[in-house]
Amino acid sequence: MLRAASALLACLVCLSAGTVAAMALAAPGHRPSQAAHACRHHAHHRHCPSHRKHKRGSGSKPSTPKGVSKGAGSSGSSTDPWTGAPAPTIPGAGSGSGSSPGSSSSGGTPPAETPAAPAGPVHVQVTAEDTNGYHFILSRTSVPAGEVVIEFVNHGQDEHNLHAVEQPAESVEAGGLKENVKPDAHTDLTLNLHAGSYTLFCSLPGHEAKGMKATLTVE
Repeated sequence: MLRAASALLACLVCLSAGTVAAMALAAPGHRPSQAAHACRHHAHHRHCPSHRKHKRGSGSKPSTPKGVSKGAGSSGSSTDPWTGAPAPTIPGAGSGSGSSPGSSSSGGTPPAETPAAPAGPVHVQVTAEDTNGYHFILSRTSVPAGEVVIEFVNHGQDEHNLHAVEQPAESVEAGGLKENVKPDAHTDLTLNLHAGSYTLFCSLPGHEAKGMKATLTVE
């Protein structure tokens, strides 16, 4: 009897607790906790067809725009990969040669050579000395054939002149000064000489015999 009474009392307590819980759930304004709601929603969504479809397609790559072939842009295509329209052309881009305008593969035309200036006449200085003997002193003893300018300088105490005759026919005169040059004076004589040897001398009486002469070689 005691056992039966205890069991009956336990049943009544359980029924009372269930009734109280049901009344609490049915009370107005009562909402399940967000955690419970999220748990039920997640459990329901995990088994729905849309969840399985989304899960299968979540790792797929973005699709290529329609009308654009794979690898567009890497091969230097001139079409826009998104619109399909021709890409704008940038002046000077695409060749990559780095050549400047106007340049040629042959390196360009070499600059024209500047012609050499024509050589002027050769100059020779002949100095007359009579202080320590009579003689002519030449600044150079040989010149190339052609026009020769003789600069005659008188460093003596007397007047002197200059004449040029070709060797060995010394009777043929190549040219000479028309007037004598006074002491400490100078003048120029221009001659056109061909190859050979020429004797330069002073034509005043006795001066050549005293040694006022010299030999000029024309090559």
